[in-house]
Amino acid sequence: MNQEKMIKQELAEALHVHILLLKGIETIDSNSEGALRFVVRSLGFMLERIPEALISEDEEDLYFAAFQYYNLLAELKNNLALSFPHVSSIDLSAFPDSHVDLLNKWWEEKTGLHVDTPTKQTLIVTE
Repeated sequence: MNQEKMIKQELAEALHVHILLLKGIETIDSNSEGALRFVVRSLGFMLERIPEALISEDEEDLYFAAFQYYNLLAELKNNLALSFPHVSSIDLSAFPDSHVDLLNKWWEEKTGLHVDTPTKQTLIVTE
């Protein structure tokens, strides 16, 4: 299976996980409402480009949407843990992230910028 198809499959899986999260919203305890609003809003930004990328034939659109998804997912997980450490009823572990290294490498080759793996921030220009 080629890389584009694998990435598209994983992005489709991310949309499915988002749907399951929304369907299970009743199981999230009422003390977690602030965290839930934060997560749902963040997921909107995180998944915004995916539908178009899934039907596009443009490899760059797909790779950029996937790069954005992976990095915003990592940021969301970190922010949820930092801002809402008491919340255990919102589990983001089901969101797939198996192509992070591939997309970070693509971004670095495309831009010349280095992605710092632990923070997912673009930090330095490599020459």
